[in-house]
Amino acid sequence: MKIAFVTEMGFQGKISDTHENMRTEFAWMYAMNADHHCIRQYQTIQGYDHVFIIFPKGKLNLNAEGSKIANQINPSSSLLKSDLIVKLKEQNKKVYYVQEGPSWWFNDYDVQDQILFYNMLASVDAIYAHNQHDMSFYQGLVPTQIIRLITTLMIDTHIKDIVAEPEDKVLIGGNFSRWYNGFQSYLVASEFNLPIWVQESHSKRENEDQIDNLNHFPRMMWNHWMQEVSKFKYAVHLMPTIAAGTFSLNCAYFGIPCIGNKNVDTQRVCHPNLSIDVDDLEAARRLAIQLRDDKDFYSLCSKQSKTYYKQFYGIESWKKTMYDTL
Repeated sequence: MKIAFVTEMGFQGKISDTHENMRTEFAWMYAMNADHHCIRQYQTIQGYDHVFIIFPKGKLNLNAEGSKIANQINPSSSLLKSDLIVKLKEQNKKVYYVQEGPSWWFNDYDVQDQILFYNMLASVDAIYAHNQHDMSFYQGLVPTQIIRLITTLMIDTHIKDIVAEPEDKVLIGGNFSRWYNGFQSYLVASEFNLPIWVQESHSKRENEDQIDNLNHFPRMMWNHWMQEVSKFKYAVHLMPTIAAGTFSLNCAYFGIPCIGNKNVDTQRVCHPNLSIDVDDLEAARRLAIQLRDDKDFYSLCSKQSKTYYKQFYGIESWKKTMYDTL
């Protein structure tokens, strides 16, 4: 079975299990022994049984109300106007769209591009979504389309020898933007009365460094990130953006209890007692206090997360599920 992944990244070839930045999409490529191609060279991609397109988000400067705050053209617009899907389907057997980021991202496009994006979803052979919640979204959006699940995956070659040694500190899942809800996560994490840490990202806000008891990691490669994650005792990730759920899965790998969004599969499956409505800060604080004060509850949540990671997110179970759908 010959498989390709097509993304905005510029390289061509395969992913090794020793790749230092084994993000989710790289883990998928490795697990399926897939070739990678840059989407801008789509006309040359041919002879594959299955082609998975991770379409570039194409960021626009829009505010939450939909008002454009800079006159910027969607950088992915030219691809939407191209014969991308037609050409790939002509030269390969099956072509799929793989969800990139939140399912609603295309709503930030101009109206013409929203329609073109919708047409792309309708024209592929199937849509692969991140979570059960996303599957329902796409099934309602394009009722005639086949919707499948592609779960988050970790390849642990670089990290399997790390011995988790939890220290008395709390990790939160993102910076102080609505995308991550970092401010709310910080407030809930403060219930532990311990040092709070977060990794810097594109969403880091001006003056965030001035927040009391908030320490920042620099942006780092995934294997180095996981070394740091292994040192934490608690985690809070009240991210409203439903995406791949890597943070919750990273925590589960080391048995770190994580309070987070119940609509994210990795959170709900691996941390069932700690999954809440994302804006239910009352429940989040209550769970933080319970984790802090109830050793038996903490132990239960920690053991559950490691057990469920192995049961539902190991590479062999992932490969079986994916190949069964194909």
